[in-house]
Amino acid sequence: MASINSLRSLVLDLPPSCIEFWPYDPEYAMVGTYHLEREEAGNEKQDKEDEKQQRSGSLVLLKVADNDIVMLGCLTPDVAHYTIIQILATPFAILDVHFCPIAYRKPFLLGVASSTGSVALYELKKPAPDSYSSSGDSPVYLLHLRTIQYFEHDVLVTAFAWHPTIIDTVGLTLSSGAVVLCSTIGGEGSHDIVTLYSHDLEAWTLAFQREGIGLISGGDDSTLRFQSLHNHCAGYVSGTTSEEEEEEKDALLSLSTYLKDENRPKTCWTDKKIHDAGVTAILPLKDDVVVTGSYDDHIRIIQTPSVSRRTVLAAMNLGGGVWRLKIVGNRTQVPQESPDGTVKVVLLVSCMHAGARLVEVAKAEDGTWSLQVLAKFEEHKSMNYGSDFQPADEGGKRLFVSTSFYDRLLCLWKF
Repeated sequence: MASINSLRSLVLDLPPSCIEFWPYDPEYAMVGTYHLEREEAGNEKQDKEDEKQQRSGSLVLLKVADNDIVMLGCLTPDVAHYTIIQILATPFAILDVHFCPIAYRKPFLLGVASSTGSVALYELKKPAPDSYSSSGDSPVYLLHLRTIQYFEHDVLVTAFAWHPTIIDTVGLTLSSGAVVLCSTIGGEGSHDIVTLYSHDLEAWTLAFQREGIGLISGGDDSTLRFQSLHNHCAGYVSGTTSEEEEEEKDALLSLSTYLKDENRPKTCWTDKKIHDAGVTAILPLKDDVVVTGSYDDHIRIIQTPSVSRRTVLAAMNLGGGVWRLKIVGNRTQVPQESPDGTVKVVLLVSCMHAGARLVEVAKAEDGTWSLQVLAKFEEHKSMNYGSDFQPADEGGKRLFVSTSFYDRLLCLWKF
C-alpha cells in the first residue's frame, strides 16, 4: 500500500464539506463550505443544540492545472497548481454539490444542498474564447440562479442526487429522516415533492440505480432502505434537444403530477442488520450490487436483490468512517463487466478522521468479490468529508483533491 504526499495545499477561509470537478471543463472544481456561526474554534463535537444555531457557507471556484498538461517538457512533472477564481458567500451551509448529468444537456448547471431546507441552483458561465481578457485571466465565474425552498429552514438537506434519466428531478435525504423526490422546475411554491419513506433518524445518503429504476438510501439508524421507482419512471427518459425545450417543460410538469399518484409502489425492503453504525455512503456497481460506507469504519460490497436477503460479499475496515465513495475515472458510475465476468474498479474513499484511500474493488471469474487498499493519503488532521479526482486522464498519474473540515485544509496529490 502506497503512502502519498501532497503536491500543494492551502487553508480555506471556511471548513470544506464537499467538492466536485466540473465535467465540462476538468480544470475547474467547486468546493462547498459549512460554517456553524457559534461553534468554538477547534471543537469537533456537534452538539444537538447546534441545530438551532446559524449556519453559513460559501462556494469556492477553484482552477487546478497539472504541469504535465500545461507545461510541456517541464522537469518537475509531479507539480500541480491551483488558483482560487471566485468565492461566493451563501446564507446557508453547504452539505453537497453536484453538476448536472451529461444526459441533461445542461453542463453549466450546479445543484447545492443547503442547511436551510432548500436546494440552490447555480450556473458556471464560460464566455466564448474571443471574450477572454488580454491578461489571460480565466473568464469562468459562478452565478446564482435561484434557491428552491422545499422545506422549513431548520431542515438540513444532507445529500442529493440528480435523477439519471428524468431531467429536472432530484432525490434528497433530510435531517428529519425523510427521503424525497423533487422537481426543480416551475414557479416558486409550485415545486412538486414526493416523500418516498423515512428513516428513524437522520438520512445521510442516497443513490439511484441505473436508469433510475430504484433508489437506495442510508441513515443514522444503521439502515439501508430501497424503493422501486420502475412504475414512476418508465417512459420519461431524457433525450430532448434545445428546440424542444417548451415540450420538455410540459412533459416534466406532467411527470411531477404523475409522481404524486397515491398508488405508487411501496418500499421494497429495509435492512437493519448489516451495518453497526450509520450508513453514510452508497455507490451502485450493478443493479443488485452496491458498495456502502458507514460510521463503523467499514466499506462493504453488498448483494441487494429485490427479493430475498441481502448478502455481504466483501468488507474491510478502513480505519475511519466512510463518508463518500467515487469511482475513479468513471463519471457514469456504471462499471462494465468483462466478457469473462470479472470486474475491477478503483474507488476514491473519504474516510473522515483517517484521510483518503484508494481502494480496488474486484470480482474474480469465480464470482467472488474482494477489496484492496492501493494507496492512502493521511496529511489531513481533521475530518476528510470531500474528495474528488480530475476527470481528464492523460495516461499517467491522475490528480486528486481532498479536503479536511476543522483545519480547513485542501490538498492536491497524484496517484
